[in-house]
Amino acid sequence: MLNRFSPTDSRFTHQPRHATILGCLAALLLFAICRPASPAAPASPWNFVPAPLEWAVWPVYCRVQWTKWTGGLDPESKLVYTAADQQSWQAAIGERTYVTLHHWCAAMIYLNRARSISDKTAKSFTLQQAWQDAEYTYQRADPSGVLFPNISATVAQVQIERGERAEAIETLQRAIEAQPTRPEPYATLAYAYRNAGDLKQARSTLVRANEVTGGKSAEIQYNLGLVALQMGDLDAATESAHEAYKLGYPLPWLRDRLKKLGRWRD
Repeated sequence: MLNRFSPTDSRFTHQPRHATILGCLAALLLFAICRPASPAAPASPWNFVPAPLEWAVWPVYCRVQWTKWTGGLDPESKLVYTAADQQSWQAAIGERTYVTLHHWCAAMIYLNRARSISDKTAKSFTLQQAWQDAEYTYQRADPSGVLFPNISATVAQVQIERGERAEAIETLQRAIEAQPTRPEPYATLAYAYRNAGDLKQARSTLVRANEVTGGKSAEIQYNLGLVALQMGDLDAATESAHEAYKLGYPLPWLRDRLKKLGRWRD
């Protein structure tokens, strides 16, 4: 049986939202998409079946919830989760959000697939799939629930990919109002501003996020470093980068860039 986690557990509060992380996942998922799901995939009333690498990168609660529809079987028809696991995660996430969680879980994969597609028609179709599933969970999720910020961030990411920046900002502002100390909506909001070339607003958003999270979010610190680097503020970029890596940020790009600029200090 899986252990239950508190709402502050990192498996809830950390979502690999940052564009660099998603770029890495997209590269992996491009291979996953090319490999079809196992022909042994179990029968299920829920017709979404992740490819092997997609299954591997899914959060554990997505894998558990997906098997709700297959009697605990994974895509290879192996028994991996029990009814007790379902109950444990439902209690941790909250029933209101958990019952439709599989739609959001599918939306994350559709979004990453869309980012790997160059054909405009196919990309638009896949983004529409992502939108329908993400919106379905979003409209039914508990705004006070532990995964609401993550779900909101995915909805906004899809909106940004569809060119709906104003709608994405509205989605993220609602999430921030609902749970102002969670970093995910701030990081995505800053990305939306960066994507629009508004570095000043992106930085302001991240400074606020850093304040409300007490400087303890590696994701926020890393993004602060990126924005500072883009703005030419190398001292601030170096300071934020050091904070991000002390907090365990996994990707080395910012550190490597600062090393090339002769600004990194070990």
